[in-house]
Amino acid sequence: MKIFICEQDPYKAKLMQDILGVYNYKIVTIQKESDFFKEAQQQKPAVVIMNDVFWQDDILSRLRTDPVTSKIPVIFIGSAFKAETEKRIGFDGLTEFLPESFKIKNLRHYIDRWTTLRSLYIKH
Repeated sequence: MKIFICEQDPYKAKLMQDILGVYNYKIVTIQKESDFFKEAQQQKPAVVIMNDVFWQDDILSRLRTDPVTSKIPVIFIGSAFKAETEKRIGFDGLTEFLPESFKIKNLRHYIDRWTTLRSLYIKH
């Protein structure tokens, strides 16, 4: 299972890599938005974990309009997201939000939801 971690801070990216590496996920760290779409086209990740610094207003719409990335679940991690932000960027059924101080088991739950248990959450 390939997971993209979109994080500019190399220390946070390494921490996420170490935490999720224990669960036998293949982790790919992306540090620039320009690299993200190129890598997503080539590697087709199962889940994308993105922080609020990496996030741009149009990144979710670009993800959902591209046929290759339109069905990839995204987990946003950050402190800047509030209810009004969620309404503004239009979270869809494939997008989750975790506040900055989260428990590892909650992140693991979301990853399992979109990898192992995906058929339960996707409308056929």
